Amino acid sequence: MAGFRRLCLVLLLGVSASAECRIVVEDDIGETIELAHPAQRVISLAPHLTEVVYSLGAGSQMIATVAWSDFPEEAKSLPVIGSNNKINYEALLSYQSDLVLVWLSGNGEGIISRLKALGLNVYVNKPRHLEDIPRTLEKLGYLLGRPGAATDVSEAFRQTMTELDHKYGQQRPVEVYYQIWQSPLMTFGGSHLVSDVITLCGGRNVFADTAGLVPRLGVESVLAADPEAIIVGQYTELDNAFQYWRQWPELRAVKAGHLYSVDPYLLHRHTPRIVLGARQLCEAIAKVRLE
Repeated sequence: MAGFRRLCLVLLLGVSASAECRIVVEDDIGETIELAHPAQRVISLAPHLTEVVYSLGAGSQMIATVAWSDFPEEAKSLPVIGSNNKINYEALLSYQSDLVLVWLSGNGEGIISRLKALGLNVYVNKPRHLEDIPRTLEKLGYLLGRPGAATDVSEAFRQTMTELDHKYGQQRPVEVYYQIWQSPLMTFGGSHLVSDVITLCGGRNVFADTAGLVPRLGVESVLAADPEAIIVGQYTELDNAFQYWRQWPELRAVKAGHLYSVDPYLLHRHTPRIVLGARQLCEAIAKVRLE
């Protein structure tokens, strides 16, 4: 599989032989991680990476994580060594990890540089598209000694994505404004994974061409786009978001009553569970076509 390999060096000494196999994986920014054996003491600095490790059946190899690593339930019992952008390095070093998993967008280059300067094995995750999820599963499966589980979970993920595409992706495109924050108004740009899900569901992200991964918007921009559906994936103030847009009854989405919500905990995390959030989003978009 692309991005990783196992290097086996066999040294023949007379009639005996010894073999040493090293795990070599290229992360999402092109850096190489080389391990003598599968990682057994893993620290995750992003909730979605914690979830990915558990999805591979490697939860017993996790030794610490960051705030909001709340799925599965077992992850809540892990020691917390900070948040995505504020790490307790002294605590982190005390766990003597053999692999640290980081998220480029969430942790940032400063944290990544410091971890590497401390001599740690650092895997950088930079998911942008749906296909990046199974690739992450496969690479981490290799690093964690769980390649079989990674293959199974990846294949199931790809199969579900194909099924959703066949069911929803070939239908009439629906223009969608997807809101992730109310004040200020924020959405996902076209380079974000959720924009891929909108496309998978037969939608068109009306801000796909807007610069930035998570652009801020003025209300005038949304009014000008006049989407057919407004879908809200907020963690808080959901009712306020709907009420806010009802101030403009001339909007196509408001006039037709196409204001929907999805669970951001499912859709915003780059994990196999995104298929559950994708189903919610596809079903919401499908309702628009019924009228």
